[in-house]
Amino acid sequence: MKKLALTSLLAVFAISSANAATNYFVGGSADLAITDADNSTVFNIAPEFGWKMNADWDLGLAVHFGYDETYLPTNYGVPGDTYLYGLDVFARYKVAEFGGFKLLMKGSVGVDFITGSVDMPGVDTETITSMNASIIPMITYDISESFTLYANLNFLAVTANYQFENDDLGLAKSWALNAGVDSSNVANTRAFQIGFNYNF
Repeated sequence: MKKLALTSLLAVFAISSANAATNYFVGGSADLAITDADNSTVFNIAPEFGWKMNADWDLGLAVHFGYDETYLPTNYGVPGDTYLYGLDVFARYKVAEFGGFKLLMKGSVGVDFITGSVDMPGVDTETITSMNASIIPMITYDISESFTLYANLNFLAVTANYQFENDDLGLAKSWALNAGVDSSNVANTRAFQIGFNYNF
């Protein structure tokens, strides 16, 4: 009887562990933009970890790192590169499913840092800090129970940004809201930010 009870208890633990193991995922996304006109490069990578609450909801945490040749020249008119890094928390909700494809809405909030490396003598590197929120539609495809491919449809995003003041750079506090369809460069991989998840 004790042996049967112990076996039953171990079976319950094994089933619980198996179910728990299928609730988590790791993965990430990347995007790359190369503009022929000014020979500029923008690159971002965003590893992520998350938990599947149920069939419709995911929660997760992502860090991102990036490099941008265009930010300083475009926004400040000075030569140099910028390095981007930050942290986001996100939730994803399944809106619809058709075949192996799913349409999700991803909402995220986070903090971003932009550090510049200015190609000018006497100008020190400074860091710009901002808070960000976004709602982005995404499409996923389950290759198997373990692997899921996805694409963030960034050209359809709704984003909000609050930039903290920076006395050294002469930047005042500011905020911006962007919404609507940007179809100017849909073929660019930045607009589609490709990624994958491995499901445990």
